[in-house]
Amino acid sequence: MKNIKGYVNMKTDLNLILLRIQFLEEKEKQINKEKTSLEELKQKLTNILNQTEEKLKELKGIDRELFYEIMVKGTNVTRAVDKVSITYDVDPSTIWKYYYPKIKEDIKKLEKEIMSSEILV
Repeated sequence: MKNIKGYVNMKTDLNLILLRIQFLEEKEKQINKEKTSLEELKQKLTNILNQTEEKLKELKGIDRELFYEIMVKGTNVTRAVDKVSITYDVDPSTIWKYYYPKIKEDIKKLEKEIMSSEILV
């Protein structure tokens, strides 16, 4: 004769199934929350990249090169000034005095947005 599950075993199986369903629903909520968070981060980073690209398009010469070194390549500001001064054969003090102040605000603004985005990660 075939072994039939008893009432208690079926009740236990049903409770286990209900617990697994509850667990999966909770996991689904967590996944959706993480997905939403990643979508927000994606939007912020896309915005930062677009701003950087727009700024690069509007800058020219030493300003552009300095901005490129700092924001795109991630070069330290002092090293970027030295590198650009060598490239353009200009004294670093000239770059610090005339060129860096022009882009400083834009760099600070983008860095602030980048820092706020990294908190989400």
